[in-house]
Amino acid sequence: MSVIVIVEFPGARVDAFTAAYQRHAETMAAITADGRSRGALHHMFVENENGDVMAVDEWETREQFDAFFAAQDDIRKVIAEVGPSGPPRTTSYRVIDTADSF
Repeated sequence: MSVIVIVEFPGARVDAFTAAYQRHAETMAAITADGRSRGALHHMFVENENGDVMAVDEWETREQFDAFFAAQDDIRKVIAEVGPSGPPRTTSYRVIDTADSF
């Protein structure tokens, strides 16, 4: 069973994030490749109702995500440029395999 992991970056606004993402396109591509090699199945960035950036990922296990995120200094460097108001908040949810999943 996989897990959905949501990482909230409080105070990291979409416009500032998009600009930082573009400045660090090669770094972000390297982060993506690293995540995929460590067990990431799906990844996307979204904006929450407060205008903050969030990452929504699916991983094989929470432990794989934790090991990846702990070792990823580049994520912290890019997000630091965006000006978050606090540390990332991470929540995970175990995926329940049912016949109606798609």
